[in-house]
Amino acid sequence: KFRKIGIEALKQVTKRYARKQNRWVKNRFLSRPGPIVPPVYGLEVSDVSKWEESVLEPALEIVQSFIQGRKPTATPIKMSYNETENKRSYHMCDLCDRIIIGDREWAAHIKSKSHLNQLKKRRRLDSDAVNTIESQSISPDHDKEPKQKGSPGQNDQELKCSI
Repeated sequence: KFRKIGIEALKQVTKRYARKQNRWVKNRFLSRPGPIVPPVYGLEVSDVSKWEESVLEPALEIVQSFIQGRKPTATPIKMSYNETENKRSYHMCDLCDRIIIGDREWAAHIKSKSHLNQLKKRRRLDSDAVNTIESQSISPDHDKEPKQKGSPGQNDQELKCSI
């Protein structure tokens, strides 16, 4: 009984991990095309009985072609994208102090962990500053200015007389 539960749990975790890997590859390589992005190849893995002919052999052929310096027979996966997208647009992220070129890269930057962490840090600093200002304005001693006795000129005259 525990063995069956363990096997099912392992299958579930493995599927979750595979989905996470696919999502990472899609976001990292397919959603941001560029000169340094390697080609990504998709293989049909749904039928386990045909694993050798549908996964192993094509994968070995792709790797061998790269090792030998020739183009593989398989075609890489391409993500469709909007042709009206400006690939040369210039965006400045003041928060991260970075220049981003291209609308797609800008959209990816806005969603990136580093940008979101900078945004969280900025919001925290801003809220701390607001809380500090509010606490200073609420404190009773802060609003009261030290009052001098008499007029300003009178204090100067008193100083001269005492010398």
